[in-house]
Amino acid sequence: MRATIAKTLFLLLVVTGASARVQAGGPQAKAGDEFSKQLSRLKSQSADERRQAIDALADTGDPRAVDPLIAALKDPAGDVRAAAANALGQLADKRALEALQAVLSNDEAEFVRGAAARVLGQLGDNRAVESLIAALKDRSSNVCASAAMGLGALKDSRGLPALIRELKNEAPDVRAAVATALGDIRDRRAVEPLMQAMDDEYRRDESRMVKLAVAVALSDLGDKRAIPALTSAISTEKDQDTKAQLKEALRKLNASPD
Repeated sequence: MRATIAKTLFLLLVVTGASARVQAGGPQAKAGDEFSKQLSRLKSQSADERRQAIDALADTGDPRAVDPLIAALKDPAGDVRAAAANALGQLADKRALEALQAVLSNDEAEFVRGAAARVLGQLGDNRAVESLIAALKDRSSNVCASAAMGLGALKDSRGLPALIRELKNEAPDVRAAVATALGDIRDRRAVEPLMQAMDDEYRRDESRMVKLAVAVALSDLGDKRAIPALTSAISTEKDQDTKAQLKEALRKLNASPD
């Protein structure tokens, strides 16, 4: 009797254990199947489907997706290449660094180069600094602005001289991005160039976007030498919304520690 009970219990434990293993393995198997499915979709003839697969792979957060996404940076469709760059930024894996640098230097589509510049900043790897500095001279203002933002994200002072030169760039979106980056880097050697940039913007009655970017950068740097420049800008500004934001920047600067 005891032997029969023991045998029955043993069989129950075996069956229960097997069932538990199947249930535990179920979601993993399902996830693996989904990952494989998206890898297969990367080979689709449809660029839209390949792009959707890239977005899905990024959403998994699975580091196995990095190599396929790096390969997708060479896709014939620009939208797919840009999606791959953005996906690599989402995964934030530094293995993508060299491939993204190559895209930034060589891709024919400016929006793809711009995506690569932004993502190089997101990766947080300062080996990208020289590539981003070089991209400040790109023929596309979108790429230049993205490179400036990338340098700001890295917060590396090696980018300071090149960024300061671009405060005189003809494109307002570049000047605004450069000012923002200089504020992000937090190097006070940028204070006087930013003050001069503010004066230049008002002397030429230039972009509101640039004026505000410069004002915010000066307040972020926290150097009280900038108080007269912001005060002058406020007294000159005619647009009330802009004036209010300049006043807020000045308030923040006045509140910053000496």
